[in-house]
Amino acid sequence: MNKETFLNLYRSVSRGYIYRELGGGIGVYRLPTFDACVSIDHGFSARTGGVSTGVFSSLNLSFTRPEQREHVMENYRRFSSSAGIPWDSMIMDSYEHGTTILRVDHDDCGKGYLYDPLPPCDGLVTDDPSVTLITGHADCMAFFFFDPVKNAIGLCHAGWRGAKARIGSEVIRMLFSCYGSRPEDILCGVGPSICPRCFEVGDDVAEAFEQDFPSCPLRGINRVGKATIDLWQVAVCQFVESGISPDHIELMGVCTMEDDRLFSYRREKGRTGGMAAYLRILNSR
Repeated sequence: MNKETFLNLYRSVSRGYIYRELGGGIGVYRLPTFDACVSIDHGFSARTGGVSTGVFSSLNLSFTRPEQREHVMENYRRFSSSAGIPWDSMIMDSYEHGTTILRVDHDDCGKGYLYDPLPPCDGLVTDDPSVTLITGHADCMAFFFFDPVKNAIGLCHAGWRGAKARIGSEVIRMLFSCYGSRPEDILCGVGPSICPRCFEVGDDVAEAFEQDFPSCPLRGINRVGKATIDLWQVAVCQFVESGISPDHIELMGVCTMEDDRLFSYRREKGRTGGMAAYLRILNSR
């Protein structure tokens, strides 16, 4: 695929989001395509409705920040209650900015917040309706996956290193390996993250992305002459490479640096809280 062909494909991908307040001031971003699927529930948390203060105000859902653990736990209680997520069903990633994906089930419920964390991993897959997949974010992408045929789901944290290493492709491979999911059946979505205008990188990083994604015109220049990279192109490219139909891909198109309803690690120079993406199966067949 040449760059012009890919760019036309990329421009054709659906974009949009639904923002809902769930109660108690807690807001979530949703993908319209996933929102229309009655057998799953999903979302990406805003920063409002919690008990944290200062730079973590107010719904900080990250245990890796220098924040009181009891505040984060109370934030999760409020978040899960408002979202209708069973409190003891959540399973959190233990991200390392890599590409490790773990298969999880009921035996893993509570890992990462009630019990010891999972081994290092940036993504989770399951077909178990008793669990809720959780991944943490503060500028990095959340990739959502749903196979309505096998009723299997996947969720991952895609930092730039993981995205460059094609973590999305690894989730798709795991869905096939674990549940027999065919790429042509899978729906993919990308949550709020740093946008192409704001993701400034060094020339070495830009060149490395160009080498790994030669069909994508993903490099740009910002107002101060620095290189930028379009990570949303990186996401779409690896989905399509893995056999996902372009009309099964959706981008929220929300920038964490530009939307003050969200935490942003870059905008706040590291002194900030974190959001959570979640995905669960509502029924089995």
